Amino acid sequence: MTALDRIYAEEDWYKAHRKVLYKEVVCLIKRCSVDLLSFQDVRSSLRLHQKLYRGLQTIPVDQIRGSVGRFSDFDAAFMPRKNHMRERWENVDQAMRQGKTPPIDVYQVGEIYFVVDGNHRVSVSRQRGHKTIEAYVTEFQTPFKPSADADLDEILIKAEQVAFREKAGEANAEAASAMVFTCSGCYEDISEQIETYRQQKQILQDKPSYTFEQAFPDWREEVYDPAIEAIRENGLVSQFPDRTEADLFIWSWQNNQAIEALEADDEAAV
Repeated sequence: MTALDRIYAEEDWYKAHRKVLYKEVVCLIKRCSVDLLSFQDVRSSLRLHQKLYRGLQTIPVDQIRGSVGRFSDFDAAFMPRKNHMRERWENVDQAMRQGKTPPIDVYQVGEIYFVVDGNHRVSVSRQRGHKTIEAYVTEFQTPFKPSADADLDEILIKAEQVAFREKAGEANAEAASAMVFTCSGCYEDISEQIETYRQQKQILQDKPSYTFEQAFPDWREEVYDPAIEAIRENGLVSQFPDRTEADLFIWSWQNNQAIEALEADDEAAV
């Protein structure tokens, strides 16, 4: 390695580390996240099991959004977060300038890549403005394809949506797909509400084999559709343009539960 390579590597490190410090301060104020995606979190949420080795490919560096084991060491742009990483990072920078680094190893989920081996190589590539990098790719099969710019919340919501559609059944696929939530956990909340409705109907109407799939259209007709009509008549969607009708429905239901709980506490205290 030449003395000039070492100087360039030091400069690259300072620039990369400053970017992290600046972004962390900004996100502390704006309450945003600077974290990489954790492959373990995504794998658990999407229940990833089946995989296929795709071989050596040239992949876009900006679509490498997460890591298998080093997601806490780098920020969302793969800039180094910890001072103890400096020596290794600078050594990789110098080696890359000499063309002496092998391809990285990644997992692919939709349009997103997660680093198995080569986190520092990705970090240096991002800092130096490289557009692509050589990688050995193993692709995991998913029920949907996360976009390259998806965050963890979006992935979680899409996973919940797929699970909800499956639970509602093929006969209700269109109606279930029309219920779009933008909040993580809301599909689970709506499933809980439908399940409660199903159990009540099962007891009151003596329907021992009344399934979730059978209860869904009845619940929709008796509970969901009238509530959505009221939401529309009151112009609530225009007051909350970033939310869907389904969001407003579940928000109303959750707040109703909170109010009923408070009223019950008040009565108990009397």
